[in-house]
Amino acid sequence: MQILGFIILGFVVWFGFKDRGNAQVVSAFDPHALVMVVVGSASAVLVSSSHTTALRTLLCLRELIPGLRLFGHTTAQMEAEREQLYTLWREGKRSGALSLAEKSRFAAVKQMVELILNRSPEVASSKAFLELRHEEISRWQPAISNWEMLSKLGPAFGMVGTITGMIQLFRNMNSDNLNIGSAMSLALLATLYGVAFGAGVAGPIGHYLNGLLDERLGFLERCEKSVNELVARGGS
Repeated sequence: MQILGFIILGFVVWFGFKDRGNAQVVSAFDPHALVMVVVGSASAVLVSSSHTTALRTLLCLRELIPGLRLFGHTTAQMEAEREQLYTLWREGKRSGALSLAEKSRFAAVKQMVELILNRSPEVASSKAFLELRHEEISRWQPAISNWEMLSKLGPAFGMVGTITGMIQLFRNMNSDNLNIGSAMSLALLATLYGVAFGAGVAGPIGHYLNGLLDERLGFLERCEKSVNELVARGGS
């Protein structure tokens, strides 16, 4: 994955020196600058990530699309099962709680029943759910960190696009039909795209994903508290 990232990074630098077409025409949309920012930022993610983390970084985008959101939807399902299990056990419906845990596809819910049945002390439940929290963090934090990194790399690759555009401008200064104002405007579009991508896209996505992870960790904390309470009630 790192080799692919370096290859794409080299392509981005090469692409930055390609002719940007008619510098007399200035538009708010410049595909050349867009490629520099988006592809350049993506190459940096590939260099710094394993193939699993890179794929997970891309899949995080589905959390922004209604109907495709999985992480937050799964957390809501887990919370519903936790509340149902807690209620059944408090009401003395142990068989219903055991049946719910047996059918559940969530490790945290199964862990709750196992700890309750064993009347585990708080130290044991704390250790069990600490491991589950570490699993969630190790699974999702690298992808979230990539989005946070993209919020900083976007403006940087925008500057790369602008610098290469300025180099082209200076190289063509002797051209008779060169419109310096238009050429400079075209070069600066890369910086505009970079800032917009970093501050308006990647940064908010990273913040949103951090919120989803916090909700998942909060669910695990509530599971631990529920176990401790039910074990204490059983003991009393």
